[in-house]
Amino acid sequence: MATEDAELLSALESADWSVVLEAVARAESQIRDSIVGDPKVELIVAKLSPLVDHRKWEVRRAVAHAAAHAPHAVFEGVLARLARDDNQRVRQAAEHAAMRRRDSRNASSLGKQHEDRINATLDTIEARFGTIGREAVKRAAEQIANTFARELYHEVIRLLSPLAASAERLQSKLMAEKHLPQTLVQEADGIGRRVRRLQAVLDGMRAYTAQPALSFQSERLDEILHEAVDVAIESGSDRSRKPSVEIRVPSSIVIEASRPRLVQALTNILVNAVEAYPEDAVLRPVEITASVEDRLLRLTIRDFGCGMSEEAQRDSLTLFSTSKANGTGFGLPLAVKIVESEHGGRLSLESAKGQGTCVHILLPKHHEAPR
Repeated sequence: MATEDAELLSALESADWSVVLEAVARAESQIRDSIVGDPKVELIVAKLSPLVDHRKWEVRRAVAHAAAHAPHAVFEGVLARLARDDNQRVRQAAEHAAMRRRDSRNASSLGKQHEDRINATLDTIEARFGTIGREAVKRAAEQIANTFARELYHEVIRLLSPLAASAERLQSKLMAEKHLPQTLVQEADGIGRRVRRLQAVLDGMRAYTAQPALSFQSERLDEILHEAVDVAIESGSDRSRKPSVEIRVPSSIVIEASRPRLVQALTNILVNAVEAYPEDAVLRPVEITASVEDRLLRLTIRDFGCGMSEEAQRDSLTLFSTSKANGTGFGLPLAVKIVESEHGGRLSLESAKGQGTCVHILLPKHHEAPR
């Protein structure tokens, strides 16, 4: 254990309440982006939970604030006790934290990408209109967002379908005419490509905004990976030169997951990996490795393709951003949503121009259902 971590754990047990208060604030920053199963964070959580009975209300309130950003189910019980605290400020902090945890779990898929900004807006509304105002605005916003996405998809698809059919018929007739200028044929082909691209974007939007019913079961990780590789190879580009994929994962590794969704996330990542190689590149295999640390699974997917700049790495996780000619900008954001929002994990990129890309995925081995 690092010296800094040991000092934090010691400070959380200090007899000086001001030291404890400062330590809780430091602990909050540590657990803010954590996942269930991280050994270092689990030790911090174990020290925070007993502080629900601390003699100083300032410390108890600080614990409530920290619980707002922690995915650990143990804080549900902590907040339930703090909601009955003798001190009104502690009770208010506990109620606020419980709402933030609920908002975070139930945020719409589009909202997940901007969760902090949305919560900040809701906090401002709550400060002015109270918790009833916060809940009313949140419900209305989610209903508007879901209705907009659903109706937009159906309306645009309704218009696009006959347009796509017309473009295909036009292209066929032009190609049958021998004396027409080639530019007309090319224009018709361009129309068809743009229509198909727009359809792909809409399909991506529908997949991203979907709220599927998730069923978590124990699954062998190597079987999930083989399924994802097969789908990625089949659904990727039509290029004849593709790298192979080497899965170096023991068959003994088992994880609780929603298999269809995790396969979808891994497929999106692998499609990017196999398509990252320039036409004249040496096709070094894409490598998939995994290891288990306590209750956490570390998964790495590494390609040796063109790599990305720092700006491209940031953009790759942003909706609608794509460097591919026929990309939609939903592939990696959907993978992030599935890994982080649905499975409680973390996804990060490490890349360098001309050297390839590593996608690092950290997942809890056991799914902890929200209470």
